[in-house]
Amino acid sequence: MIAALFCAATLWTDLAYRRVPNALLAAVLTALGLALLTGNAPEPGIPARLLGAGLGIAVTLPVYALGRMAAGDVKFLAVAGLFTGPHGLVMVWVVGNLLGLAHALLACAMDLRARTGVAAAAKINRQFSKARGVPYAAYLAVGMLLWMGAGS
Repeated sequence: MIAALFCAATLWTDLAYRRVPNALLAAVLTALGLALLTGNAPEPGIPARLLGAGLGIAVTLPVYALGRMAAGDVKFLAVAGLFTGPHGLVMVWVVGNLLGLAHALLACAMDLRARTGVAAAAKINRQFSKARGVPYAAYLAVGMLLWMGAGS
């Protein structure tokens, strides 16, 4: 339940504002910590969770350091790794990358259409603007929801 609410909130904030609030991350970490302390958190075990978080940081931090990703995306994937462990994180990452690629391609196409004067493209272009960036954490959240739905 904690993970589903985390994904829903991330979808909303990242799609609407291109932000993953630190307060959201702190609340999720607190709730997950309490669930682990009380024994109410399902598998994976703590070592796998920590490995998942480390893997999430390891694959996104270099991209962030190059200025091609926002810090919220890095933090989201690290927290997602705490829920999924390394094996589940692969699905989250693959789905997020595929959706992010589709978004980027659509943004390029909409940018091209807007520059050529197609009026209908102007409304859609607000969400898919190259300048606005890709809501990568939201797409990672979709991947996490799919992972949860697959019963993993």
